[in-house]
Amino acid sequence: MRRALFITGALVLVLLGVRYVLLARAPDLTPPDAMASALPDNPLPPCPGTPNCVRTSRLYEVEADALFELAEAALQDIGAATVEQEAEAGDRRLHAVFRVVIFKDDVHLAVAPHDGGSALHIRSASRVGHSDLGVNARRVDRYLRALNARLQ
Repeated sequence: MRRALFITGALVLVLLGVRYVLLARAPDLTPPDAMASALPDNPLPPCPGTPNCVRTSRLYEVEADALFELAEAALQDIGAATVEQEAEAGDRRLHAVFRVVIFKDDVHLAVAPHDGGSALHIRSASRVGHSDLGVNARRVDRYLRALNARLQ
């Protein structure tokens, strides 16, 4: 009897967890209209036609070197397993790896000077699978909030 109650309880918890993951809405990461028209081209690779990738850009009124340092720290703030700098044609680039259970997701960032401030380009993608159930979109949203907190 105890075993049956334990199994039933465990099954209910698993189903609630699955329901939460499936119903959790991914945040809208589209830049505001006023910003979208002023954004430079994103130098990061485009996302494939699968929903397990997010790619967006933002403008900041901060010098590119300062934004790059804050961008790296914000990746650590949200739990990146590893963060490495990439040398790419004078751009300031970072590659971070996030572990989600047994899966690894890659986050690439590029910071470039733009009109007296700087542009931040970000791409977060799962290495395997077709759908990530919004994990990458939520990660980018969390990252942008962490970066904005550091900019305060």
